[in-house]
This record gives sequence, structure tokens and C-alpha cells, in this order.
Amino acid sequence: MKGKVWIAAVLGIQLLVSQPLGTATAAEAPAAPSIYVNKAQLPLQKEPLLVDQRTYITAEDAARIVQADWKLSAGTGVLKRSEKLSFTFDVNAGKVAVNGKWIENGQGALVRNNQVYLPLRWIVEQAGGSVVWNPEKKAVEIVSSTHDEDLVFPKEDQLTSDEKAYIEKVHKTQGIHQQGNLYVIARGESPNPGYSLKVTGTEWSWEQLRVFVKLTKPEPGMMYPQVISYPYLVVIADLSPYSTVVFLDADTKKPLFAS
Repeated sequence: MKGKVWIAAVLGIQLLVSQPLGTATAAEAPAAPSIYVNKAQLPLQKEPLLVDQRTYITAEDAARIVQADWKLSAGTGVLKRSEKLSFTFDVNAGKVAVNGKWIENGQGALVRNNQVYLPLRWIVEQAGGSVVWNPEKKAVEIVSSTHDEDLVFPKEDQLTSDEKAYIEKVHKTQGIHQQGNLYVIARGESPNPGYSLKVTGTEWSWEQLRVFVKLTKPEPGMMYPQVISYPYLVVIADLSPYSTVVFLDADTKKPLFAS
């Protein structure tokens, strides 16, 4: 998962901030570019701007790229990714705050034709990523920070007595149960042991660890004792402060047990 590319943006070499522009005036980048989020194409709604060797995209495009919410009211715009990370832009003063703290050397928003534009590279780097140019793909890539965290499936002798007691308490109730960095993924009551759960993979999207869980069913032709069972998995995820974890159905890609 280290250094995993989550977004490749075909914005053209003009978007490289290392390319001298020779002027501080804003200019629209040629051709409406598209980006790729987890290999899915995501066209920008409006062309980016190049200002002082920096790339700016609309606040709405920025929100879609970094999976955040954007709200603008009375000259103040808020780009909120989670409870742990948000950006506040004073559009009139050109100031920006991260998590409520105003940044002295932060890059503020721009307004062009009544449209708010935000600095692409600065936002990505504040969110823990980096922007690089891939000469082979001829694309700008936004690369996630290195993650040393991984999903661990602890053995029983590695659990504390409190953790064992918690597992015993919740493992029969369907859902995702959390105690600290320990998660219990419980399927709930099943008619026989042929029903189970299996983690099929993980991936990082920004600072979110996505865990894909498959709800398996009895194999055709197999005989199982008709005994009520309560399938569950126990995992440990040691994540950095800005990271979160979400469990998804491996088949539907929707939140596990959403229905």
C-alpha cells in the first residue's frame, strides 16, 4: 500500500508548478482535462487556472477530488473532509485556516467570474499527499503518503482480557463494533457454519483505509450441521491520527451491512 497512486490527472504538462510561466496573470489551461480517481475517470467541471506557477481548480472540483464537502457563505468557504481535517477560506482576505487555525503562509482562494478556485497542490499536500509528474503516462499524479499501517488479524493469545470480554459481548450482534483500534465484524445469527466472512482486500483512498469483506454462503452440495452460528472476524487497525477505516461489502462496494 506504500506510495499508492490514488489519482492520476491528465492535466497536461502546463500544470507542473516547476514550469515557468513568466507572468503572474491567470490563464486558463488548454482543453478540459479529466482525472482518474481509483481508475475511474472524473472530468473536471471547469478548466483549471494557472496563477503564479500554481494550479487552481474550482472549489466544487476540489471537493470531488479530495472527497470533501464544500460550503460557501458570506465570503467564507469551508472544505471539510472529515471531523479531523477541514480548510476554511476567507475569500475576500485571501486567508486560509486548517482545522480552525489560520495559516500565516497558507495559499488562499481566488475568485474569477464569481467562481471560487482553490490551490490544488497545497490542498493535496496538506491532506498528506504529493503531486508529481509521470513522464511515461504523461499525466500529473496525486500520490498518497506512505502508510506503514496494515490490518492485523490477532491470535487469541495476543488479545488482552478486556478485548476478549468485549468480543464475547458483541460478536453475536450484526455490525461493525469498535473498541479502540480493535474491530469486531459480526455477521449475526446464521443457520449453519457454512456462512462466514472473509477479508478479500484493502486499499487506501486519501487517508481512508477501505477493507473489503465478502459474506460467504454454504457451498452447493456441501452438508453442514444445522447448528446456529455467529460468524465474526476480529481485526486490529493501527492508523495515523488523520486516517479512518471503513468496511465495505466486497460484492457491492457499499458499506457492509448497510441494508
